[in-house]
Amino acid sequence: MPTPPRPSPGIYLEDLYNPRRRISREYFPAFALLLLVTPALIFFGVPTLLAILANPRRHGDGLLFGQPPIMFAPYLYPWFYLAYVYLVITVCVNRMRAAGRSLWVLLVPVYNVYVLLTGADRIGENGE
Repeated sequence: MPTPPRPSPGIYLEDLYNPRRRISREYFPAFALLLLVTPALIFFGVPTLLAILANPRRHGDGLLFGQPPIMFAPYLYPWFYLAYVYLVITVCVNRMRAAGRSLWVLLVPVYNVYVLLTGADRIGENGE
């Protein structure tokens, strides 16, 4: 049986979208911080972006398809939150893989947080 790869040293963009990666305990706090900040970026960033688009500098500016841009917020928020949920699940799955735990542990409310934050990497230097 082939040995699983070690968690990659460093933080990579691929760790956010590829559920087959492994995130080391050393780098997981950076991902957790990113995931804590992302909802604030969505809540404040999307309306700010739409308000910037609505800034009328010239006649006819500030309209998107003939409507004020803020009217499109209900259509944008679900897509941003689906992307956010996918990021959270992917990062947690990657961390569980590195800790050598079953992915079912993610369904246990308090124990999963304990494993995500303190679980030792089960893949050693020699790939065991």
